[in-house]
Amino acid sequence: GLTRLTDSGLSITEWAPLTGAIPPLSEADWQAELERYRQIPEYQLQNEGMSLAEFKFIFWWEWGHRQLGRVIGLVWAVGFLYFLVRRQIPTGWTPKLLFIGALGGLQGASGWWMVSSGLTGTMLDVASYRLATHLGLAFIILALIGRYIAALSRPERDLMQARRAREGGLTTLLWVFTGVLFIQMLLGALVAGIDAGRAWNTWPDMNGQFIPDSAFDLQPIWRNFFENSGLVQF
Repeated sequence: GLTRLTDSGLSITEWAPLTGAIPPLSEADWQAELERYRQIPEYQLQNEGMSLAEFKFIFWWEWGHRQLGRVIGLVWAVGFLYFLVRRQIPTGWTPKLLFIGALGGLQGASGWWMVSSGLTGTMLDVASYRLATHLGLAFIILALIGRYIAALSRPERDLMQARRAREGGLTTLLWVFTGVLFIQMLLGALVAGIDAGRAWNTWPDMNGQFIPDSAFDLQPIWRNFFENSGLVQF
């Protein structure tokens, strides 16, 4: 969210998962980094003339964002290997924990896939579809971790009793609620991705209308649910 709000997501124009952990260390390094930023549309169409000090501000936000991802990956790898070597991983859990690590790697790759969409053409931001994918994957990882914690924190017999005692209607309602919540999160990414929040700034109506007249202007019709600022915000 902070990366989005500070408009810093495109400040680092290369994907270097390992060497990128080292920030520019000299004036020449900073000038080279700024020169790479000057080659992309965001600088040329929006930030032309940006000073080195201004560039450093957005660079450090994005570097911190990527560094956090690296630290998360390191924590997973060290923890996984530690318990693996000590043979303390419960039976059947090694593939599950490996899967979480693989999803973390995929999240880093999807982040670069997202950023790369804003480095060419006339794009001033990343593609909204890719932004929603990146955010959605983050919540899937978080949900799986929560599920794993719940499973590992209770004896198997307690889990079996809980499954037998669960109420069918309540379980169904919970799954429906979870699905709606997940869709709402993805819609938030689309609203941010196409700047839909700025286009209709009255509430509870939308500039005097319940649904904007332009809600279905795009063709084919399905595009409106993802790209039309009026319908996406509605």
